[in-house]
Amino acid sequence: MKKLNLTYSRIESFFFKHDHQTEFLSFFRLSIGIIILLQFMAVIADFDTLFSSSSIIPQDIMNVFTPDWLITFPKIINFLYSFGIQESTTVIAFKAIFITLCIFIITGFYSRISAFLLLLLQIALLKGSSFFAYGADFFTSMSLFYLTLFPCDNSFSLKNVIFGKKPKDINITPVKRLFQIHISIAYFFSGLDKALGFNWWNGESIWKAIHLPYSNRDLNIDFSWLAEHHYLLIIIGWSTILVEMCYPFFIWYKPTQKAWLFFTVAMHLGIAIVLNLYYFSAIMIVWNITNFYFEQPAPKRVHAHGKKIPGQISG
Repeated sequence: MKKLNLTYSRIESFFFKHDHQTEFLSFFRLSIGIIILLQFMAVIADFDTLFSSSSIIPQDIMNVFTPDWLITFPKIINFLYSFGIQESTTVIAFKAIFITLCIFIITGFYSRISAFLLLLLQIALLKGSSFFAYGADFFTSMSLFYLTLFPCDNSFSLKNVIFGKKPKDINITPVKRLFQIHISIAYFFSGLDKALGFNWWNGESIWKAIHLPYSNRDLNIDFSWLAEHHYLLIIIGWSTILVEMCYPFFIWYKPTQKAWLFFTVAMHLGIAIVLNLYYFSAIMIVWNITNFYFEQPAPKRVHAHGKKIPGQISG
């Protein structure tokens, strides 16, 4: 019975122990807001070509895999057009609202409400142009979902400055643990999926990835020499599987947490540089830093016989 009570206490402490450390919330809000805004500004010149009724892929083809009940951006355009609002006006208003909500999130001006509204717009845009969507878009939706759950504007926010509010003492541990478990499961099954095939074991997937049409376009690195050193492709493939599948085990274990965080961030930096997947890599790096970098304990301040221990900050 004592063991059962001890186990229950540990589980309760893990999920509900009050954590006063909130720096990760401000970091997550600022980083995700800036990344989403930059990504939107990068495609805004081609917005009409990608998302409007005159997109390069006709809307009747886009709608083949879209349920009738789902609200998409083209449906919003058609709905407002029935009231005499021109498509060009809707597009301009959509862009303005999208950018404004991003700024609200970054500055912390009712960021939870802003994140929820932006999530609705982002999903409408995503589902209305599913042929252009890829993994980063879904991680964007999930990021906005967590911004809605977290009280991200509780501190270091414009809202507190304007209304003179002080940060509230809120227990954010349950949502934080949900976020940490989420990313751990995502990495594990991503690695497991790679391990079940043979392409990652023999380096074929790495070779194909670095020779995709959109890859390596910025630095134009010559990877032809890897054909004579194929063992390096195998090492990279095995390392990727190892980092992802072992993520849930080593990222939670304090002695290896820093090292595994470094390996994971380094992997995404490599993806960004070589595959030019900057948006996806940026979001994943932010997720990793948000969840586990701030888990590191702060340096202890110890006084002994009135002397300051080295490393203590003097005030």
